[in-house]
Amino acid sequence: MSNDQWNEDKMKTTLRNMPKVSDHRSKEEILQQLKNDPRLREEFQLEKKQKKPKWLPVLAAVAAVLLLSILVPTFLKQSSQVSMDKATNESSKMDDAALDNSAQRAQSESAESNMADQAATFSRGAPETPHYAVYPNDVIDHQAFHIGLATNQATIVPVTFLIPKEQAEADLHTEKPDAVALYNQYAGEIDEESLGFTSYHPYNADVSSNGNQILMKLSDDHSYDIGSAALEMLNLSVQDTFYGFDEVQFLKKDDSPVTFDQVGKAGKPVKLTSAQKQQAYYRFTQENGEELLSSNFGKSFDTAKQALKAMKENPNDLYSSVIPQGIDFTVTEDKKTVLVRFAKPTDLEGLEIEDAMQMIEGILLTAASFDQQVEFEQLVQEQWIDFDFTKPLPKPVGANPKFLILQ
Repeated sequence: MSNDQWNEDKMKTTLRNMPKVSDHRSKEEILQQLKNDPRLREEFQLEKKQKKPKWLPVLAAVAAVLLLSILVPTFLKQSSQVSMDKATNESSKMDDAALDNSAQRAQSESAESNMADQAATFSRGAPETPHYAVYPNDVIDHQAFHIGLATNQATIVPVTFLIPKEQAEADLHTEKPDAVALYNQYAGEIDEESLGFTSYHPYNADVSSNGNQILMKLSDDHSYDIGSAALEMLNLSVQDTFYGFDEVQFLKKDDSPVTFDQVGKAGKPVKLTSAQKQQAYYRFTQENGEELLSSNFGKSFDTAKQALKAMKENPNDLYSSVIPQGIDFTVTEDKKTVLVRFAKPTDLEGLEIEDAMQMIEGILLTAASFDQQVEFEQLVQEQWIDFDFTKPLPKPVGANPKFLILQ
């Protein structure tokens, strides 16, 4: 007999021997039991349905960790790359900006340097020690170009431009150019406003010479006669400009005498006094703070003694005395020399260098306008800067030196 047949027979015998099961409950009792069974209630089914297996959150957490482990390094790499790129770009921009700023600064410094060079072209020449007068030694290698410059206070200040002789000779083709040649060559090259003056030169006229006479042929649209002050400025400016000439004649373009509204026809020439103006020198302060030495609107005196005495006082609000308070002197003069004796020993080192220099050179310029030298007494110093007070000092040949070097 096969095993399969044996098992089947055994199962049949077992089933026949099992007790019979009978249920004597009525249908109503069975239904009631079913209703009372909590496993068959709706709430129980819903609650059972809503419950989730406890292994799902664990599985979700594990999946999240795996996902993050994959995504985070990639994100960080990209973020790092972006940050580095951004930093590189910003660094590059900063470098470019720095280069641009450096270039701009270089250009600005170059421009300032050029401006400074240009300004030096006209105003350079003030040495470490300030000087307000020009001396014979200054014109050994330089040509003196005298000119009267106009201020915005309706006055004229004398200025002496020093031009290298080689340059003057190359420009004018002569070793000894006169005031007319110098004026026609260089007056238009001066930047008056950069020096603190008003724009006045060149004259609105043709300037030439005939012997010792200056001929100024004024243009028809000139404005030198719009008022008495304008006409006075014209007269003062030609006095401080045309050294070496005796007179100036104002003409029209057709060579006939010009007629000024203030004084009528200018029939007679105006006398020029050149360096011998017989004037006292005072301090004139420009709006930019620069101090210069000038006469008081060209006022003249009969003697050097009178002029030097007048220097001790302020003549008006525009000009001030160059003699410091507390300092006094007496004046004795002969034909060629003026002796200035201080009332008590005067220490120049006890003064500001500008004040001391303005006093000494103001006195020298005043005496020189009478064609006289000065000898000082009662000064503590026998030698001071480049002055030797043991003997009469050199006579100045001009006021307010400035170098004029044209490129």
